[in-house]
Amino acid sequence: MTAGVRFELLGPMRAYRGDERLGTGTPQQQAMLAVLLLRSGHGAGLGELIDALWGEEPPHAAVTTLRTYAWRWRKVLAEPGVLVSVGDGYRLVLEKPCLDVQEAEELAARAAVERGAGRREAAAKLLREALGLWQGEPLAALPGPYAERQRSRLEELRLRLLEDRLELDIEAGGEAAAVPDLRLLTSEHPLRERPVALLMRALCRTGRQADALNLFRTARQGLISEIGLEPGPELLSLHQRILSGDQELAGAEDGGRRGAAVALSGGPAPDTAAAVADGGGGGGGGPEPEPEAPPVPAQTPSAPGDFTGRAALVRRLAEALTPADDSGPALALISGMGGVGKTALALHTADRVRDLFPDGQLYADLRGTDAHDPCDPGHVLVGFLAALGVTADALPADVEGRAALFRSMTAGRRMLVVLDNARDAAQVRPLLPGPGRCAVLVTSRPRLAGLPARHQADLDVFELPEALELFGRVIGRDRLDAEPETARELVATCGFLPLAVRIVAARLAARPSWTVALLTARLADERRRLNELRVGDLAIAPVFELGYRQLSAEQARAFRVLACLDGPGIGLTSAAAALGADEFHVEEVLESLVDVAMLESPTPGRYRFHDLLRTFGRQCAGAGAGAGADAGVGVDRAELAGALDGLLDHLLATACAAFRHAVPGDPVAAALGPLRARPLSFAGLEPARIWALTESETALALAAQIAACARPGHPAWRGRLRAAIDLLIALSPFHQDTRYGQLAPTGLLLAEAAARHGDRKAEGRARFLCGTIALKDTRLAEAETEARLAVLACREAGDTVVLRQALNDLGLVAQFLRRFDEAIACFDEAIALARELDHRSGEYATTVNAALARVRSGRAHEAVPACEAVLPGLREMDDRHGICYALYVLGLALHATGRYEEAIARYGDCLAVAGPAGIRQRVAHARYRMADTLRAVGRHAEAQEQAEAALSLCRDLGSDRDSGHALVVLGRTLAERGRAEEARSRLLSASALFAKLGLPDVADVEELLAALPA
Repeated sequence: MTAGVRFELLGPMRAYRGDERLGTGTPQQQAMLAVLLLRSGHGAGLGELIDALWGEEPPHAAVTTLRTYAWRWRKVLAEPGVLVSVGDGYRLVLEKPCLDVQEAEELAARAAVERGAGRREAAAKLLREALGLWQGEPLAALPGPYAERQRSRLEELRLRLLEDRLELDIEAGGEAAAVPDLRLLTSEHPLRERPVALLMRALCRTGRQADALNLFRTARQGLISEIGLEPGPELLSLHQRILSGDQELAGAEDGGRRGAAVALSGGPAPDTAAAVADGGGGGGGGPEPEPEAPPVPAQTPSAPGDFTGRAALVRRLAEALTPADDSGPALALISGMGGVGKTALALHTADRVRDLFPDGQLYADLRGTDAHDPCDPGHVLVGFLAALGVTADALPADVEGRAALFRSMTAGRRMLVVLDNARDAAQVRPLLPGPGRCAVLVTSRPRLAGLPARHQADLDVFELPEALELFGRVIGRDRLDAEPETARELVATCGFLPLAVRIVAARLAARPSWTVALLTARLADERRRLNELRVGDLAIAPVFELGYRQLSAEQARAFRVLACLDGPGIGLTSAAAALGADEFHVEEVLESLVDVAMLESPTPGRYRFHDLLRTFGRQCAGAGAGAGADAGVGVDRAELAGALDGLLDHLLATACAAFRHAVPGDPVAAALGPLRARPLSFAGLEPARIWALTESETALALAAQIAACARPGHPAWRGRLRAAIDLLIALSPFHQDTRYGQLAPTGLLLAEAAARHGDRKAEGRARFLCGTIALKDTRLAEAETEARLAVLACREAGDTVVLRQALNDLGLVAQFLRRFDEAIACFDEAIALARELDHRSGEYATTVNAALARVRSGRAHEAVPACEAVLPGLREMDDRHGICYALYVLGLALHATGRYEEAIARYGDCLAVAGPAGIRQRVAHARYRMADTLRAVGRHAEAQEQAEAALSLCRDLGSDRDSGHALVVLGRTLAERGRAEEARSRLLSASALFAKLGLPDVADVEELLAALPA
């Protein structure tokens, strides 16, 4: 057994050996071990593991995958006899305690024993220790039905332990401190009756029987409306005891609010009546009447009963609002776009900390989003001072006097002030209370700079689980469970915006006959989406309209124009190109839109819209502002065309500049365009690569938008279509860095649009692009089809530059399919065209391709001089990609002719160039081919090391074909080392990859498997 290994599942899965953290692999690999860990030493068969990880729809390679995971775990655990085979499955043999779940369960059992023996303090300590083991959602991100069931079980365990601990706290006299935690618990789990009962008891023990009765009514209404049942016997009995005035429920001696204040604040509560003076005075020396106690306002509206999520943020805000000393008010700020849930969060937080402020709560909606009539601070102060007992004739006339009186009246008191929907810091400052233990919670769309806040919460949209939780609470869990995937799609269509999620849920709740799928389909059309997001007095469009009304004409134009451009984000230089303005000025405009929460800036210099705000912006662009004179007008076709052209010209010119760094001397660069904009300049390949990575998202979205909008027969759209295709060709050398998976569908859209236009040159280039993408992804049938179409179209159009590239790709496809003579013919024609174009780097690259085809066809002796002939020219050009490729193929040729030591040396030369240059795919190639040559000369330990390093890199790169080749070399090496079962596992994995890709290498692997000992 391995010593010192422990695992954590009460949060993200982690593994440790001593203080060293161990790698745990992918979530699915973690899920496999989690099954074994939670079986407490019992084994699990393959069938059980497959059901646990995949349920009723396992993949075809499930068994192979599990075997691979077991092999990886054995490497991590590093000692034999830990993960052992049992039947067709596995069992873990570990020392105890090795798992936080087991530790939590043991602590819970010990706590139950201590409590049964009357040792409540010891029991509470054990429960706190157990609860401290939770570090988030149990088995976080682990897939599969088993992990989901265990998450539910462990969450139920946590809640039970928390309820037990809070009950012990109440019994020990800590009822006041328990109230905030119980309020949070009951709001998060409104249908659990035990937390409600505990909170009712705690409220009674702090003298708040009325609040306890209100809580019972709310809980009862929730149970009846959600599940159609009355509360259980415990709640009903407790309710009756409160009504009958049962004194045992009071607990503490005074049973009143003073005890609560002491427990929560750490000091005495302010007296509500002055002490009676002793002696003095006239009137016979009798006691003077007590002055009237100051009013205790309670103005904050009720928090939403179905408030969802934000637990960590609520805790941070509550901590920020907790008074630390008498130096001044504790201030917390919440900012975010309209509909993101700022008010709901503020009210929920205010409710949670209510008991910290026994002198009351003040609330005001400052109407900061109303461009024409925001609340005047002086008017707000009239209401606040009146609530504090100031009569109308005692009110100062000006704002400054009222603010000074407000500070005086709140000094030394413990009050909470909630200022909702503030416009700016100037509106807030007069409303801040005086020194003491007050707190202020402010919501606003813009960030309020210049206020002394303890915490600034920039509220974002929901995470998926939060959105689904709110959705399910409103429509009912049964309806959510009936259409879980569609529900995910629906809340995603809402952009996870809390108000939008609440609206769609309310619409479904009001229409029991509607399915989630029906409403999802209604929202699928972007043109009607905002109209669908409306129910009763809730609607999305008016919320956005309030923000839009505040924009200047220049801000509104930028908002509308950029909203009309597809894509999830845009960089500053691209935005400036689209708007046709100076970059520095555009930055000021965009940052001002960020300030008022009409635009987001996830990183400096990049901007994006929330999906629904983009839809709103497009409606404004199409229909005019409709929001007042300041908003300007809509975006006409000419303005939109100008934005598309400005952005396209900028991206194409800069992509061509980047292309020249990636492929120096390639005549394709000169064939792209025309270029009508001044490009950005790059100091070298690395900054060009970074730009391509950053802007590829914008380029792909723009190209797809042009393909969808291009109108046949319109010369301007014909030009845009050609430029969009050239743009993606210019970005193609950076395929490893850009969003390559999106290139395929975009390239196909462009090819189809070019065909509709009858533009053979554009279609040939788009088909070449599609073929190149398919070839990189090893989709060989598709690659061959597209390459043949590209060759045909380029010949017709006389597009020699791209024809050469397409012939090279067609040769590569034929080579992969082992049609070597056809491959060599394609390469030879491409070489001739390269010489005609004086394209030296292309000539050299295709010469090496042809050399590789000769190696594969058994003519390696011809490949050696071909590779040696091109290397001087490649070195003269400093073409590092070309140098690496030629060295790699030369190594293959030398290996094939039996010159193994020379082959190993050439692979080493390849690595020496490719590694520093960051050419990772060629590093992987050289490693697994070097491993094969090392194997051939009997250096098996070195061969295994190189093959494993290559396999890891191939997997990081996501290259299935190369992973398969690395697995073959590793399998052959292990077989020759006498480790047949490990070799079989690697070869089976390789066979599965080749079969998935449709490669003929499957037959070679089958022969190797057949040769292994049974």
